[in-house]
Order: sequence, then structure tokens, then C-alpha cells
Amino acid sequence: MKLKTGHLVLLLAAAYFVILWVTAPTVGYTRDEGYYFKAAEEYAGWWGVLFSSRFFEAFSDAEIRRFFSYNTEHPPLVKLTQGITFHVLSEWLGLAKPAQGFRATGFLFGGLSMIATYLLGRDLVGKGVGVLAALLVATMPRYFYDAHLACFDVPITAMWTFSLWAFHRALIAPPERANRAAIVAGLVFGLGLATKLNVLFLPAVFVFLWWVAPPTPIRFALATGPSGGRDLRLPQVPRVLVACALIGPLVLIAVWPWLWHDTFLRIGQYIGFHLHHEHYPILYLGRLWVEPPFPWSFPVVMTWYTAPSPLVWLGALGFLVGLLRLLFRRSLSDALLLAATFIPIFLIAMPNTPIFGGVKHWYNALPTLSILAARTAFEAVQAFRSTDTQRRPAYALISALMLGPGIMGSIHSHPNGIGYYNELAGGFRGGAELGMQRGFWGGLAYPLYPDFGTRLPPQQTRVFFNRTNYDAYRMYRREGVFPAPISYANEPKQSQVSVIFEQPEHAEKASETWGLFGTRPISGVYQDNVTLVQLYREGASSQPP
Repeated sequence: MKLKTGHLVLLLAAAYFVILWVTAPTVGYTRDEGYYFKAAEEYAGWWGVLFSSRFFEAFSDAEIRRFFSYNTEHPPLVKLTQGITFHVLSEWLGLAKPAQGFRATGFLFGGLSMIATYLLGRDLVGKGVGVLAALLVATMPRYFYDAHLACFDVPITAMWTFSLWAFHRALIAPPERANRAAIVAGLVFGLGLATKLNVLFLPAVFVFLWWVAPPTPIRFALATGPSGGRDLRLPQVPRVLVACALIGPLVLIAVWPWLWHDTFLRIGQYIGFHLHHEHYPILYLGRLWVEPPFPWSFPVVMTWYTAPSPLVWLGALGFLVGLLRLLFRRSLSDALLLAATFIPIFLIAMPNTPIFGGVKHWYNALPTLSILAARTAFEAVQAFRSTDTQRRPAYALISALMLGPGIMGSIHSHPNGIGYYNELAGGFRGGAELGMQRGFWGGLAYPLYPDFGTRLPPQQTRVFFNRTNYDAYRMYRREGVFPAPISYANEPKQSQVSVIFEQPEHAEKASETWGLFGTRPISGVYQDNVTLVQLYREGASSQPP
């Protein structure tokens, strides 16, 4: 029996989940994950009140404050899901350690992002392009790394893409299905709003699509009104735009108990946090950037140096071809692909937008960029191969060539994929020579921790963990990674051991460590002879690192 394409994509998504599950235990916990572990577990406690004799108390502001007042700067959908996967997989079934239970939500959304990319690519171009685009997203080394984490960047990529797909289907739906498709699009858009802030910018894409290819002509006219005067007649707004505007915010409020009381005040606080977000330092082309204005080139150059080169080259070519088609044909599919790729990158390129975190903040541009790259490759085959019999092996060959660098890069860089640089940059060493950031938020130090029991003295030892925050430290302790005598220090001067990341923004802590400890590092984490992390112990070192 021939395997249908849709079933194949489901199998690929399931396989991606399994691969992430198997490879996640070697990936250290990042700074953000520590916060989300805590938030997800607190949020999950609310279910215990809801499904108990205290059912009505669960809706009171007191109970909602008790469980949801932590980490209100991000919507709840991912954290609520993390709480569920943690309790099911770790607490009830005993199939995973606590962190793996929380992270399983990321694995799930990683698979969903493949399905969403396929559905969008299938509807805009064709099934083959959809499958290849889904695999291009999944095999991007940095994306593969982030798909292991209990964070929001992969989930928002999935929900952004699902929202695009649902909106497009509703916009082109025949009249007999338009209402149902519009409601579905509104619900999906609302779930996107409940995932992360990025979806707030999707209406710009939606309105642009309406302007490019409206279901009915957009006309403004003066007409005689009931009173005999002249009234301005506005164009008919598509039902799906109305549905997204009305249903989306209601879904956000319904899913987020924090907004059930003082709704508008708390929505304002949520948006206000991001309008005044703090700036973290980041190394870019040899300069440490700590405050705006930041370089507009950052997201473009970072994509150029971190996405696999076939995706970079063919995606850029596909973007230019799509731009020509949009200008001369007013193509709806090209309008969607271009706008959904451009806006996430443009937002980060604005000089006052925080640029910490590397490429993860515009992951939601990857699915449409991958569709553009896959379409370009397939159209090149069609130009040189006239029949389906000739095209099939060519499709397979070009797909393998496009996927190869990403697959090899993901394997080679794991578990340090957050510091991956592609062949255009020269790999990890090339990234370091270019003066680029090597890592973010503490996860790269994990290989050092299992040896603490043998490398550090048996008595009580205070460790300065640098970017590994206290909540991540608590998870390591909870899972038995650290021996009992290891405690957390906020500064090098309070510690006997210091974990230093090889980045200029850590220079002050590094120099303080050197001055206090007077020793060379006793261990470190290295990738392709590039230093990522070094471990210092108080006193003279008796062995080389």
C-alpha cells in the first residue's frame, strides 16, 4: 500500500519527537528554562484546585494570583502544556526525569512545526515542497538545539505557521465553507496569541494579504445614505479578518487565567514589559553590543552565518523571485511567503529591538523561508526535466543535497548547537574568528557538572555558576546531577569554584576569578578547539585542563 504524503509527514514528526527525546539528556539547562520549569510547575498546581471540591475557588483572584503570578511576561499555553507533560510523563508514568517531562512539550511543538510547515507549503506550492520545507526547518542545527528546550521559540514557530495556514485557507475558502474556516482561523490565531508575543504582528501580514488579493475588490466610494446625504462606503472586510480580531483575543483571555481579573490592566502590563525590555550584551562581529541603537544587519548576517548554506542561498533566491512575482502578478502565495519571512527579521533589525538570544527570536521566519528555498529547488528541476519520470530522481537528489549540511551540522554540533556556525562562517572556529557569540544562557556548561563529585573537594563547596541561574541549579540538584556538598554562589568572591563562559560580557567575572583563585582552568567545554566554557578551582592546579 502506498504511503500517503500526509501520513509520511506525521511519521516524520513522530520520528523528530523521538530523536529529540533521546538526545535531550545531554543538553544542559538554559537560564530561561529554569524560570519556565518553576512557572510550569506552579501553573500545574491550579489544575489540582480546579478538579477538586474547591472548584469554584479556582476562579477567584486569590487562587489565580497564587498559581499564576509568576512569569506573567509570557502567555501561558506553553507553560500549561509543560505542566501537563511533566505530571503525565514524570509524576504519573515515571517515564522521564522532571526536566525531560517539562521539555517534552518542546519536542511536541517541534513535531507540530514540521506539520504546520508541510501544510502551508502544500497549500501554497505542493506536497513535495511542503515535505522538503518541513525537513529543512527541523534539520537547521540551531533550531534542532532549541527544539530540545522547555522554551517558547519552537512553539511560537509552530503556532505562527499554523495561523498563516489557517488564515490563508479561510481567505480563499468558497462561500459555503468561509464561516467555518474563519472561525478555525480565529481559534488558531488565539492559541498563537496564548503562545508568545510574536503573533501580535501577524495582523500586519493578514491585512497585507487582503490588500494584495482581496476576495472582493477593495473600493472606497461615496454613496447616498438613508438621510439623503453622502456617506463613505467602506470595502467589505473578509470574514476571516473579523474572526481573528474578535475570536483571537477571547481565546487568549480564556486560556490565561491571569487575565480573568483586572483584564485590561494586566494586558497592558504584559505588553508594557516587552515595550521596555532590558538589553543583554551580545558579541557581534567583534564588538560587544550592550545598548541600542543596534545594527540593522544583525538578523540578516546571523541567518547568513547560522542557517545551512542551501537554505541561505536558495531561500534568498526564492525571496527575490517571489518579489518579482508579487510585483507583476499580485500572487497571494508569494505575498504570504514574503511578508511572513520579512516581518520577523525586520522587527529584530529595528535599532531599538533587543538582540540577545541569537537567531531564536526570528525562528518564525524559517518555515516560509524554507518553503521559498524548496520551491526554488523544485522549479529548477522542472526547468531541466520535462517528465515526472525524469523529475522524481532529481527531486530526491536535490532534496538530499539541501538537507545534508543541516543534518551533518546538527549531528556534529550536538549538544552545543546553540553555538553552531555554518560552512559560510567556517564552523565554530570561523564564528570565533569573526568575533561572534559562542553561546547563550548557561546550557553549554552541563558536561562539566557530572564530574564535580570527583574533581571538587568532598567538603561543602560553593560554586559560582555564572549564566546557570538558581532555578536551573535547583533542577540539577533535584535530578542528582550535583553531589550534596555543592551549593550556589552569586559571585566568584563567595565561591571556591567558578564556571566562566568564553565571552567578553563575562570578562569582569573572569578577571575576578583569576585574581581570587590564582590558577589556570582545571577543565572546560570545547568544540573544534574553540573554548566555550572553562572551570576554575581555588588554589594551584595540579593538572592541565
